[in-house]
Amino acid sequence: MKYAPFSVTEVYMKAKLLFYQELHVLNIPFSLLLGFLGLSISGDFLVSFGLSLLTGGFLLSLYFYEKRYKANYYFYFNKGLSRLNLVLSAYSLNVLLLLILLLLKNLLL
Repeated sequence: MKYAPFSVTEVYMKAKLLFYQELHVLNIPFSLLLGFLGLSISGDFLVSFGLSLLTGGFLLSLYFYEKRYKANYYFYFNKGLSRLNLVLSAYSLNVLLLLILLLLKNLLL
């Protein structure tokens, strides 16, 4: 009996991580810029960076991804992933990343 080189879960996870990487080509630099702007205004880089990562930067990167790479969604549809599934998994990964950063900040200070 032959086994597939990757299980279905591995294929889903690799596709979601690929979407996450493609989406955050714009989100991370934009969020860093707003984080440094927030550092100069309020003095807290991590809060400004986190808010931008979860709100404005994320929505902006989704908008530009939709405009520029709309045909890439067919790749994900063929793997059985919907647009909503991709967006929710990317957002939940951002929330997890921000929680880890905030936890490290509180532990180190």
